[in-house]
Amino acid sequence: MNRMWAHVFSINRKKQLWLISIVGLYLLTTFLWGDGFSLTGFGLITLCFFCELMDSSLGMGYGTTLTPVLLAFGFQPLELVPTILLSEFLSGFSSSYFHHDTGNVDFSRRSRDSRIALLLALGSVVGVSVGVSLAVEIPTHVLKIFIGIIITGAGVSIWILHDHVLVYRTWKMFVLASVASFNKALSGGGYGPLMTSGQILSGIKGKSSVGITSFAEGFTCLVGVILFLGKGYGFTPGLLVPVLTGALLSVPFSTEFVKHINETTLKKMIAGLTVTLGLFTLIKVIL
Repeated sequence: MNRMWAHVFSINRKKQLWLISIVGLYLLTTFLWGDGFSLTGFGLITLCFFCELMDSSLGMGYGTTLTPVLLAFGFQPLELVPTILLSEFLSGFSSSYFHHDTGNVDFSRRSRDSRIALLLALGSVVGVSVGVSLAVEIPTHVLKIFIGIIITGAGVSIWILHDHVLVYRTWKMFVLASVASFNKALSGGGYGPLMTSGQILSGIKGKSSVGITSFAEGFTCLVGVILFLGKGYGFTPGLLVPVLTGALLSVPFSTEFVKHINETTLKKMIAGLTVTLGLFTLIKVIL
């Protein structure tokens, strides 16, 4: 285990360039548009770093964890949600690149993983479009209960079936992406847990499912950002800059974690986190 963590936090040339670039952009943007350096800014960077470290390592947990925490600290939903979507868009595609680079997933031309990722991206566009159209029609608390039950059930199923060989079906992937992105458009969460766990239950390996989810979620969040901008909502630099910085700094470390962890252990961790997030969603509604 200690050897694995040594690999995760080792700094090679590519990581050095990435970290230097992100820190440099943070310093530049803070100087140009921010309000200067503050404890709040560094607190946001730290929080987003660990939330994205979890998300890029296990395919879920960034928005589901970060949104309620920042809302509790007084940030408004319409300044928070577009910022989180933009950070997930950039971190999702960055994570996809590093997952491919470390061998967790194969996004080379005509590979199976590439076909699945594009299929999920297409399904996500359908789900987001329908979700935005129906957002005002479905009671939020009913939807959250529905999402919580599905996520919890998926986590339990993964734990039970983690050592079984499951059959992949194309139609399952399209339906999965549509439902997950529909949930995200309506409630702002529930995408990663459904997408990652659903892929595993459809016969895709845990490491590949994490990388594919990063790509599909990045694409989905891009659509969401475009829709928000189209409705006239923008970004607050004092919030956007530290959130992006924390999320992007974590990406290369999380992909190394996935590379060096045992596949069975990864599935169990995904199952445990899926159940936790599902129950967390239900508890929020009940309380």
